[in-house]
Amino acid sequence: MTSTSEYAAADSYRIPKDEVRVEIALQGGEPEEVSVFLSPRAAFHPGRERPSELLSGDELFLTVKSSDGAVRFINKDAIVWMSVAPELEIGGPGSFQAELAKGRCRPIDVQLDDGRLFVGEVAIMLPEGNCRVGDFLNSAARFFEVRNERAVHFVNRDHVVMVKLTE
Repeated sequence: MTSTSEYAAADSYRIPKDEVRVEIALQGGEPEEVSVFLSPRAAFHPGRERPSELLSGDELFLTVKSSDGAVRFINKDAIVWMSVAPELEIGGPGSFQAELAKGRCRPIDVQLDDGRLFVGEVAIMLPEGNCRVGDFLNSAARFFEVRNERAVHFVNRDHVVMVKLTE
């Protein structure tokens, strides 16, 4: 049996994280609000870790806390989409804002296999000459970002039925 002192000792090794609310949809389920945990210091840039980094990391599972306080570990392959407040995903070089400034954002509609439609823009963050939406959609990343004024949606490309350019 684990003693209270053993739990306290384990707590001393915890890395402090910021808890932020997101909306998430899993295969075969209804969207729900959960909390995810962001590091106050990102590994590869100044500032706090971004939600996109949780999804793009090598870990197979994402730790979330549901509204009833239960902690769950979700297989990232089962995530259809995750939406966050735009201010949580502000970044530096290579970010959506940087690509917007370069004129490399394209308006699109994204139809998912659950019937949901996301309307917004994608930032094409690829080398010059490979900046077409098709190149972007065929790139290796599991999730891509669709941004509008209300939210940033991270869409699992395995659940995309169709993408339509709207320009």
